[in-house]
Amino acid sequence: MFVDEIKLSVQSGAGGSGSVSFKKTSSKSSPSGGSGGQGGSVIITVNEELNDLSHIISNSSLKAENGTDGNKNFQNGKKGKDLIIEVPKGTKIKVDNEVYADLHENKSSFIVLEGSKAGRGNYDLISKRVPNPQFCEHGEKRNKIEIKLTYSIYSDLVIVGLPNAGKSTLITKLTNSKAQIADYEFTTTSPNLGILNNSDLKLKICDLPGLIKGASDGVGMGERILRHIRNTKLIVYLLDPLNQSYSLGDQVNLLEKEIIEYDQNFSKIPTIKVINKLDKSEISINDSINISAQTGLNIEMLIQNIVEIFQPDKRRLYGDFQKITLQKDDLIINQDHGKYICTGRFVESIIGLSGNKDEVINEIFYRYENSYLPNKLEELGVIDGDTIMLGNLEFEYKK
Repeated sequence: MFVDEIKLSVQSGAGGSGSVSFKKTSSKSSPSGGSGGQGGSVIITVNEELNDLSHIISNSSLKAENGTDGNKNFQNGKKGKDLIIEVPKGTKIKVDNEVYADLHENKSSFIVLEGSKAGRGNYDLISKRVPNPQFCEHGEKRNKIEIKLTYSIYSDLVIVGLPNAGKSTLITKLTNSKAQIADYEFTTTSPNLGILNNSDLKLKICDLPGLIKGASDGVGMGERILRHIRNTKLIVYLLDPLNQSYSLGDQVNLLEKEIIEYDQNFSKIPTIKVINKLDKSEISINDSINISAQTGLNIEMLIQNIVEIFQPDKRRLYGDFQKITLQKDDLIINQDHGKYICTGRFVESIIGLSGNKDEVINEIFYRYENSYLPNKLEELGVIDGDTIMLGNLEFEYKK
């Protein structure tokens, strides 16, 4: 089954935690706790041999591997394996309907989530301020995000038209496609693909399901059809002279309107107007070719016209596009009657410690006071006596 859209829940690997240990020598002991390994990242990468998204299991939560914990005697944890999700070229990555990547080049990759940070062991926490740390850092927890993948077929030519225009019949004549055909609206519910016959160009042709009025606004299969035009180089408008609702000119106007309203850049793609069913009607319009997909009449003429118009070196409309790597919010502050509840990855980096209780508390307050968090709280109106909560740690604010 052809799959061009899929929703996924993906998670980065958790970072391994650091270790507290000490190596004893004849005269003293020194920190020797190893650091954890970074969690695996979630990476989307292009495999040009794929033709849709059907190989991805959509109802599962996909997770990168966790990093392992550090150990005594300077033993660092191992990095978690990345989660690699392969997609065909022409795949968009969306979060909350915003496009974060549009991947076209083979092996092009986008990091959806960086692997969660590892915690440092007490050896890596040695500093002039704390020369003999008796604490270590926790590894960062998994990060989770919901993404949507949408795929647009890579083709050289697409055939578009209203339902029952004969698109599936035409592609069987132009290519080696075995498209199934029946006499009712929306015969084709997913694209058919084939390679152009009788030509050295070996053009990849795509026959799209029928377009109807309002498709660009989501009517019918709407966007699911129109998105497959974005990665083609030539469009064939297949027109039906027997259509009772739309004249040939009206059909051209409707198709052009829906296609361009969906994406104005589609107006840059060359077009060929083809009137089908010549065996039943000889009605014609300017700049068009009359054929019969059913009988094969003038099919060779159409192929020759396609070969003459097609520009092999013409660039496609879109190329690789990527935004910054997606991450969860670093800092969230909720106010509740003089209480400021602080959560997020930034807060975890302050309080995520274990070891000697007194040293842990001292380190937390040092990190808090030397961060931007006090200034952020002041911007929100915190005053002396208000309660600050950093995770489970609660204390009274004093300027």
